[in-house]
Amino acid sequence: MTLYSTPNSDRSQATETSNLVASKDTPAKTEQQPFITDPAVLEKIIISKLNTRIYPRGELVLPCVPSMLDNYMKRLETLFETFGRPFSQAELDQLRQILSKRLQQGFEVSPHSNVIIKYEPAKAPEVGLTCNISTAVSTVADQYKSWVENRKPPLFGSHPDAKVMSVVSEMNQDPSTTPILDVGAGTGRNTLPLGRQGYLVHAVELTPAFVQQIQAAVEAESLPIVVTEGNILDPMVRMRPAHYKLAIVSEVISHFRDADQLRLLLAKMSDVLRSGGLLLFNTFLAVDGYEPDRTVREMAEIAWSSVFTRADLKSAMEGLPLEIISDEPVFEYEKENLPEEAWPPTGWFINWSTGRDLFPIANGRPPMELRWLLCKRT
Repeated sequence: MTLYSTPNSDRSQATETSNLVASKDTPAKTEQQPFITDPAVLEKIIISKLNTRIYPRGELVLPCVPSMLDNYMKRLETLFETFGRPFSQAELDQLRQILSKRLQQGFEVSPHSNVIIKYEPAKAPEVGLTCNISTAVSTVADQYKSWVENRKPPLFGSHPDAKVMSVVSEMNQDPSTTPILDVGAGTGRNTLPLGRQGYLVHAVELTPAFVQQIQAAVEAESLPIVVTEGNILDPMVRMRPAHYKLAIVSEVISHFRDADQLRLLLAKMSDVLRSGGLLLFNTFLAVDGYEPDRTVREMAEIAWSSVFTRADLKSAMEGLPLEIISDEPVFEYEKENLPEEAWPPTGWFINWSTGRDLFPIANGRPPMELRWLLCKRT
């Protein structure tokens, strides 16, 4: 999509100076016309002339946040006015319509999509500025692939979650007869230590590069671990019903799109857990009295911090054979129970787990936090 804007000197926006500017096609008549010496008027005329010699060229990358449409439009209006290339109202209306569609379509595919706006001087015989709009889609798997290629390991920490190891220890079960499901296993931060203790672990991971890393360790150490590549929400990813003693879902729900996906996960875990089995998961919950609006929820998805309310959680669990037996903040628990050399797990963990990736508040706490929830399958 391409839009054109024209310089101020050729547009109605320059009404204050247009009657003082000579036409491009008709020579100005000088006889019987007064000399213009007012500095303020002359400055406007000079700036209008300057605008015709400025050649802006650049690119804007806008995250696909549909609720930010008004904000984006204000930014674009200000940008092009600064260049002396304002759009007409009709052009702005057209831009708004196209941008709205792009933002919505990109967000529906992935919260990590971007709208890219490229602008440059128009080619003759057109005048002014051209504006080209496109969409770039990036999935969670794409994002993690970039992590593997550009970040130094360990990507999620050198130690397993302290809460995971505590729950496993308190189960006091024979590892060789205790199957464990690790959903969204990542690079195997929890899977591999459990396998090394002799537990029968089934790891499910959607990022191919992570699956390869876990599989390489499993083969090298002959660990009792089975790895499945896939999305746990995919109906084609199936597991044995009523089989697992423990299911772990760590740092996964933060990628979910809505409460329906949370409900689907909890229902699936209910099906694969034994009676009396445990489900340990973490999720961002809004503090009591705070209701995230549409913009916050959309931005939370972009920040890998999808947030739910207690009401969302209650609705997702309604009718399922799950009972919450513990509920505590991840940040405090992990800081207190991880080995000193393992804290913090990563450079981003503190801000992320406390909600500051979404709300970078310095003198106060964000209205959300990552919490450990331990449930028992009744």
